Amino acid sequence: MRIKCRHGYFIFEETKVGQISDFMSRFGFEIESVGDHYTFADLVDTPRHTILGGPLLNFVATKTFEGEPWELFEANGVVYDFNLGLVVPIASVIQATSIQLAGNRYVSPGLILPGSVTVDGERVMDYSAWYSRDTLRFLYSEVGFV
Repeated sequence: MRIKCRHGYFIFEETKVGQISDFMSRFGFEIESVGDHYTFADLVDTPRHTILGGPLLNFVATKTFEGEPWELFEANGVVYDFNLGLVVPIASVIQATSIQLAGNRYVSPGLILPGSVTVDGERVMDYSAWYSRDTLRFLYSEVGFV
């Protein structure tokens, strides 16, 4: 299964039938279909625009902006915290993450929370990942830092 985290918004894509349901069962997440992809259930109703002071899901928007959900997240400086089930300011994420460079990819024992801080002090903002239900591992590429 491919996982894309774009500015703290998640997109899940099955490469084999049943991967989404297996992932939900294994990790306890609720994932639903929205348009041409899957995302966390809490993100299904992400609007296509924000107005300063108006709602961006559970968050108060800091910008008036129109675009894709991940563009709204970037413009408003927020990410989805899947542990809390909430949209939060990226600066409020204090979780440390361990990602190891393995050839041309990174390896991590779990799904990386966007906004997490690496040992080098960089915040993870974007990534593409492959989750294998056979090995229970996450392989990451295209990791973007703030």
